[in-house]
Amino acid sequence: MRGWRAVFSMAVVVGVAAFLPRPVPAEVGLTLAPSVAGQIDRLGKNEVHSGRTPGIAIGVVEDGRLVYARGFGFANVAKHVPMTAETEFYVGTMTMPFTASAVLLLSQASKLALDDKVSKFVPEFRAAREVTINQLLTQTSGLPDPRRLHGAAFDQTRTLKFADLFDAIDKMNPTVTPGAVYADNPLNYLLAGLIVERAAGVPLSDYLEQHVFIPLIMDHSFLAGDSGISSDHAVGYSWTHSGFMPASSSDPTWMGGYAGLVSTIEDLAKWDIEMPILLRVDALRTMTAPSAQKGPTHYGMGWVVDRRGGKEFVWSNGETSGYRSMNALLLNSHVAVIVLSNADSVHGGVTIPEEIGSRILDILVPPTTARLDNAIVARAKECLQRLASGHLDRSELTPSFDAYLTDELIARENLAALGTLQTMVPISSSTEANGDTLYEFLVRYPRGQYHYQFELAPDGKIDGIQLVA
Repeated sequence: MRGWRAVFSMAVVVGVAAFLPRPVPAEVGLTLAPSVAGQIDRLGKNEVHSGRTPGIAIGVVEDGRLVYARGFGFANVAKHVPMTAETEFYVGTMTMPFTASAVLLLSQASKLALDDKVSKFVPEFRAAREVTINQLLTQTSGLPDPRRLHGAAFDQTRTLKFADLFDAIDKMNPTVTPGAVYADNPLNYLLAGLIVERAAGVPLSDYLEQHVFIPLIMDHSFLAGDSGISSDHAVGYSWTHSGFMPASSSDPTWMGGYAGLVSTIEDLAKWDIEMPILLRVDALRTMTAPSAQKGPTHYGMGWVVDRRGGKEFVWSNGETSGYRSMNALLLNSHVAVIVLSNADSVHGGVTIPEEIGSRILDILVPPTTARLDNAIVARAKECLQRLASGHLDRSELTPSFDAYLTDELIARENLAALGTLQTMVPISSSTEANGDTLYEFLVRYPRGQYHYQFELAPDGKIDGIQLVA
C-alpha cells in the first residue's frame, strides 16, 4: 500500500453493508451520461497522449451495472494492438481480495476457521506457528518480509520452492508480535494461497476458477502461469531513456495468491457487482471491515478500509512488473471505479491509476463543502506548511503517528515540491470509531488540486495526515 501521501487516504470505517444490492449482468448496455463519459474519456486520452502510459483501461459501475468501459492507447505497442475493456491485464496485488474470498468460502464450508493457526496447514514453517489465518489476511502476522532476503532465497526469476523460502525466513528475526501492526508483506498472501490449496485439496487457481470465476462468469480471469491468456493481452512496459520497453517478468509461482491474478475491466466489474452474492453477508462484512491493528492504515482482508467525503469507501491497488491497477468502491453511493495501466513505476513519471480513479470519483460523486471551525482550518493549514518547510512540531502528534511519520518519509514525499499552498476549502468532518475526528479539505497548489485529510485524536493530538491526488 501507498504511504501518507497516498492517493486514497486511510481512515476507519465500522461495518460495511453489501456493496451493490441490485446486481445486473455487466453485459447490459452502457448508460453513463454522455457529458460524464466525455470527461472520463478526456482523462484516459490525456494519460496516453502525455506519454505516461502506452495504454489504459477504465471501468465504472453504478447501481449494479457496468455503465462505462473503455480502453485508450495500445495493449501492444509493437503490434499496434488497441487497448479495450476486454484486454487482459496482470493486476498485481489486487489479487489479494480474491485470495481472501477463497479463504472465507472455505470457512463457510467448514474446511478451516479464521482463528486456526497456520501450523495446522503448514506445520513445516516454524516462524508462523503462532500466526493465525486471520492475521495473514489482515496483514498483521508480524512475519519477516521476504523482500529483505538476498540472493537465491528471493530470486523471483526462479520457481518458488516454499521449503527453501520457509528455511530462509526461519533464520530471520521476527518483526513484531502477531496481530499488533499492519504491514504489507507478500508472504502473508502467498501463505494464504498455500493454505487454500491444502484445505481444498486443489491448486489455488482451480479453486478460484470453480468457486469464484465460473459462478461470476469471469471468463477472462485466472492466475499467472495458467494457460489460456489471450494473444492480445496487455504487454507490460517499463519506462527507459529509449521510451517504454517491455518489462521483465517474474516467475508466476512468486505471484500466486499475492499478485498472480490476470483479469479485465469487464470481469472485475462483475466481481464488484456480485461479491455480495458470492459471499455471505457476515463474510463480506469481515473482508471489508478494518482489523483492530495499530497504525495509520486501516485494513480489512485485501481491502484498505477508508472514508471519502465522509462516506464509506474501500479500495485495493496493485503493481507488478509492467502493470499498475486500482479498484475503488464507494459503498453507500453504489459506485465503483476500476483503472488498469500497462506501465509500472520503476522509473517514475507514469500513470498512477489511483490518481485517475480519485479524479473519476470526483466527477461521479462531487465533493460538497462544509463549514468548519476557523481554528481547525488554520491548524490543518499550518500543519501542511510545517511539513513542507521541514519544521514539524512532533509534540502535536500522537505517539503512533509520530512513529509512522518518520523524517525519511517526509523527505521522500517532498511536500515543498508542490509549491505554495494557494487555497484550502473545507469538505466535511466525521467522527471515527476510535473517537478521532476526521476533517477533509480540497487544497490547491500550483501543480494541481488535492484532497487533504487531517485527523485529530480526542486529546487534540494529530493522528493522521493524508494528501490525496
